[in-house]
Amino acid sequence: LPTLAFWISAVAVLTGAPAAAEESARDFTGEYVMNGQGSGPGDAPYSGTCSIKRDGTNYQVSCFNPAVRHTYSGRGIANGDTLAIFIGDRLQGDHNGVFLGEYLVVYRLQSDGSLSGSWVYTNGSDEGSETLRPK
Repeated sequence: LPTLAFWISAVAVLTGAPAAAEESARDFTGEYVMNGQGSGPGDAPYSGTCSIKRDGTNYQVSCFNPAVRHTYSGRGIANGDTLAIFIGDRLQGDHNGVFLGEYLVVYRLQSDGSLSGSWVYTNGSDEGSETLRPK
């Protein structure tokens, strides 16, 4: 199974950023409407909402999919017009919650203020696209 360090390195390669998160001039903080779809032949479109909040040099992310009544939580780093997040389930554990990252999503800021992204499931070959539009 790939480790978090592996995925952070992958994000660094994709975004051209050093592996350590660095201060970004752009602030992606906001409330967004989410629309996406997996690339598999049986994948149905999905929608929901996402909240992105700056937390020091990185971001806290929470997305809710009302069709499955599920909230996904995660962390993100930014470099210029690119935001990369690692998102999944938050489980109870020894340290006030254990994060189970399931998806890596890399977004690029568009001229209309939306974020257009691609995602990959960390435990399989599923992938897809997703757009976040400011509310």
